[in-house]
Amino acid sequence: MEQASVSYDITELAALAGVSTRTIRYYGELGLLPAEARGPGGRRRYGWDARKRLEFIGRLKTLGLSLEEIGELNRSFDAGATPAMLQHLDTLLAMRLQEVAGRIEELKRLEQDLRAYRARLRKKHRPTKP
Repeated sequence: MEQASVSYDITELAALAGVSTRTIRYYGELGLLPAEARGPGGRRRYGWDARKRLEFIGRLKTLGLSLEEIGELNRSFDAGATPAMLQHLDTLLAMRLQEVAGRIEELKRLEQDLRAYRARLRKKHRPTKP
């Protein structure tokens, strides 16, 4: 089937993407995933691009980007500025990497603190030998 001729209603798209129809509607309200057309009874219709966008949004959310940041990337892409969008994405991912590295350091310090506190606690509660 040719990509341009693919058309999904909101329920089909949700099932294919593994998200709820409510999520798709919400993304539509945010401008992240506009419906391409309306079918009988006013049902939203989505094309192949919508499925790919949902995958892209899911991937970026997994990487920790906010829906606002994803929206900025979508707007750049929709404006035909793919190189600018890719540069912006690279910048966002670099910032996210810095945040994750900082959190890892915090967790390492927390682990050290927990181990030290536990060791002190165990020293205090060891039964003394007669």
